[in-house]
Amino acid sequence: MRRERRIERLRRSQTDVSPEQLRSALESVGFEVVRILGSHYHYRHPALPRLVSIPYRKPVRRAYVREALRAIDEVMNDDDG
Repeated sequence: MRRERRIERLRRSQTDVSPEQLRSALESVGFEVVRILGSHYHYRHPALPRLVSIPYRKPVRRAYVREALRAIDEVMNDDDG
């Protein structure tokens, strides 16, 4: 329940998202930080072949939020099907 609310909050407000909110949403569906390069955190999930990169800046730009939400949707759809 908390995971769904957290992700839905990101969908509604894609312009005022902190790196901590995005990290929390990604980790709630199984993503893990695999490396940090400069200000970018790179997340990996076993079900996805690519990394998801999130810069540590406030607020996180909308393009990064959308990319993270796409990756979360792919992982969650994979779990359902």
